[in-house]
Amino acid sequence: MWDNPTALNRLSRLILAATALFVLWVAGRALLEMSFPFRQVTVEGSRHDSTRVGAEAMVSRMRGGFFSMDLTAVQADFLTLPWVRRADVHRVWPGRLVVTLEEHQAFAAWNDQASMNSHGEIFAVEPAAGLPRLYAPEGMEKLVFRRYDEFNRIVAPLDTRVEQVVVSARQSWRVRLGGGISVELGRERINERLSRFAQVYPQAVAAVGPIHRVDMRYPNGFAAQVESAAAPSVSAANKASKA
Repeated sequence: MWDNPTALNRLSRLILAATALFVLWVAGRALLEMSFPFRQVTVEGSRHDSTRVGAEAMVSRMRGGFFSMDLTAVQADFLTLPWVRRADVHRVWPGRLVVTLEEHQAFAAWNDQASMNSHGEIFAVEPAAGLPRLYAPEGMEKLVFRRYDEFNRIVAPLDTRVEQVVVSARQSWRVRLGGGISVELGRERINERLSRFAQVYPQAVAAVGPIHRVDMRYPNGFAAQVESAAAPSVSAANKASKA
């Protein structure tokens, strides 16, 4: 081909045409940037100061115009902000960009290292004081979230709420209620045992006084530790085995 003038001319014309198209594309993109810039960027839904500060920094770094800005990349950037759960980014003609954020609603503390939102999802924000404390092996977030709601419905007749849930590495459950009452539930029939506790607790308090800890793992009874007692007081029909 290199000794064929006709072929060389054809190749040269193709290269020149491709170069011209590329130059036109670059010039056209630059023209669009100048002709249709974003004149206003609106960020909605930011309630936390850290989100507002982070959003302002991201807006200052944005590059691109109405037609050229990569909205997927912008969305991904906003999702890196700790409190942001969802981000919707869309254009509004002729020169406005709207970013709508949905922030996490802190529901509980997870292993004292992160927060759980109202959907049972973990997000990397230090948990605030006063939130329910949930402790469990990683991967159990959804189950603990669901159980927590079930537990609260079970103890609602006692006019109390669950303040803490602890799940051991062996999948043994324990809850702490308002007033500091600890209830051991074990690994089996968790809701059934808590329901039984809710039924017998008023009578137990009437009989022995304020109770600090209850072990519901007995098949036909329970063990209760009275607040003022040094040793547990047991009331059980069958105390031979626990699960």
